[in-house]
Amino acid sequence: MDMQLNETQRVIEDACLKLLEQRAGPGRARELRKTDDFDARLMIELEEAGFLDLFHEPEAGPLVAALVTEWAAKAAALAPVAQRLLVAPAVMDDKPPALVAVADAAELRAVRFAAEADILILVDGDEARVAGRGAFEAIPARTKFGYPMATVSGVRGSPLAPGAGAVVKRWWRVALAAEIAGAARAAVDLTIRYLQDRVQFDRPIASYQAIQHRLVECHVLADAAQWAAREAAFQGAPPDLAASAAITACEAAHRIFYELHQLTGAIGFTTEYDLHLYTMRLQALRLEMRGIRGHARALVDARWPAES
Repeated sequence: MDMQLNETQRVIEDACLKLLEQRAGPGRARELRKTDDFDARLMIELEEAGFLDLFHEPEAGPLVAALVTEWAAKAAALAPVAQRLLVAPAVMDDKPPALVAVADAAELRAVRFAAEADILILVDGDEARVAGRGAFEAIPARTKFGYPMATVSGVRGSPLAPGAGAVVKRWWRVALAAEIAGAARAAVDLTIRYLQDRVQFDRPIASYQAIQHRLVECHVLADAAQWAAREAAFQGAPPDLAASAAITACEAAHRIFYELHQLTGAIGFTTEYDLHLYTMRLQALRLEMRGIRGHARALVDARWPAES
């Protein structure tokens, strides 16, 4: 994989970031969370601009779909961008609707965007089915994790192709890694700016070497999550790379959460400060799909498959 964006990717990046700057951001996320809402307007504009249908585009493909997912997470977009960009196109022949939720049959208590979704993709082992609105029940639940969540039950719907569940899980892991990478990068950048401005003992806090070491570690962890997600998407989400990307991202999310809240001190624990808009999402994302244990199990199965 080329580490530099090509001309087409740079054009897409410029257009996407401009749209996200205008329509997303911490202020918009705060506004939506007051009513436990999500950004339907943003999804409409992303769809109209063509950003939701990059997965199968020859000049873009899954890598650019992962990049848009990452950029949206970095912009604190409160919408099911990852599910629509990276998961649904991998298993659905027809164009998916804009609002997609993904759930595991074994974990239906806290499904992101389930109450808002037009379709739900339900994974059950290596199989999967898709249920339209009305073919499943979703009871919204209030949480502190930065996403609208719901408990799902009564899923009916139509089965997808044999083995679709395994495909969903691979791309779901890549999507999680890309979301974590974007949110982690935004959180680290926000903390660096704060520590450069905050003065203690007549010096910016960021000038102290011990602080710099911790910031560099967070920066490297965010970078690792970013490149692991991009590589997995570029390679077509093979089981081992998808699981490795998810593990790398979950480890980064865990460490970055604690480091940044310690480094920012008391203000980092207030809802008036923007840090929680990213770090609480990191907590939710790192627990999805049974967390790092689930990803590690998938990696073991991919590297050392059981003999039949």
